[in-house]
Order: sequence, then C-alpha cells, then structure tokens
Amino acid sequence: MPRTVDLHAERHGNCIGTYQELGTTNEVVVIGDRGWVHYGDKQLESTRTFAKTYAPDRLPAVEEAIGKARGKYVEYPAREVLQYPGLNLCDLGRAFAKLPGTVSSAGEKGNPRTKGGERTVQLTHGSGGDEVSVHVPEKGGSVPRGVDFTLGDAPALLELGDYDEPVRVKPPDRADIVSAEEVKGLDVSVE
Repeated sequence: MPRTVDLHAERHGNCIGTYQELGTTNEVVVIGDRGWVHYGDKQLESTRTFAKTYAPDRLPAVEEAIGKARGKYVEYPAREVLQYPGLNLCDLGRAFAKLPGTVSSAGEKGNPRTKGGERTVQLTHGSGGDEVSVHVPEKGGSVPRGVDFTLGDAPALLELGDYDEPVRVKPPDRADIVSAEEVKGLDVSVE
C-alpha cells in the first residue's frame, strides 16, 4: 500500500501526481479513461528481486519487461491504474461523490488544526449514510480543505488545495510510452 500519495485530481477524470511504494516514488497520469505510470528504479528492482525469489521461471520475462519499462510510462486503462490503493482518489467523482463544492458552517465544529497559517475546524456535513467529515477554514470560508475518510481499515485525512479547480494535464510524449501488454512480465504474482 502506498505510504504517501500526492495527487492533483478533479471531478472530470484528470489526475497527475506521485505515490510512494517500496521505497521509491512512482509518477501517475490519468486523463479520462487512459492512465500512465512511470515506475521508479527501486520499484523495478523490487519486482526483479521478487521474481528471483518466488518465480525464478518467469525471471526472463521480468527482465525483458523491466528493460522496456525503465524510463518510460506504462499505459493502462484508467480503471487499472485506479485499482492501486490510494490512487482511487484520482477519481474524485466516485471517491467523494457526496462531498459538496462548499460546506455549510452550520453543525458541530471540532478537531481544530492549523496548516500553512490557516486554522481549520472539522464539520460534519449531511447525515446518516450521506455524512461527510470535512475541514473548513475556521473564519470566513466554506471551501473544504480536508476530508476525513477510511482507507481500508486505517483512518486517513485527504488534504485539499485549489479545491474544484481544473487540473491541467497532458499525456506523456508518445516516444516515452510503452503499452501494458509489452511489459506484462512486470505482473509477477505467486500462484
């Protein structure tokens, strides 16, 4: 599971950012129904080590895939990219469909915190199954700065910046892309 995810995402399916896994930072780009992942060298080396240990018969295919993927963006359908833990947050429309563009300051305030000199309070918006806990500026603002949610069994806080602003993203250059089919040897699992 990624330890740190830093994404710029919008409700229209555009997303760009990074996630850390196995001690390396990987880049991700999602535009509509297409996604690209640029795997860091440590991630690729971890795949090689795993294959050597647990699937030595597949090592030649893994080596070939690593050679093709190194320094490139691997292109996937967006739905496959969004299966990575944490990267489902790229799809804000689904991940936070219940989160409104602004939040009423009515309701119980709690859990104050300060970030970047701005003090926020936690508000509960909605009720029952439509309840969302959001952090909004304590004074003079209703635009969410954070959302409390659960990722697996762990509580998490998603910090929001430039909320509801469009994300400007472009696909990687065609010369820097390799298809997932060409590097399917990266998918090493123990059967």
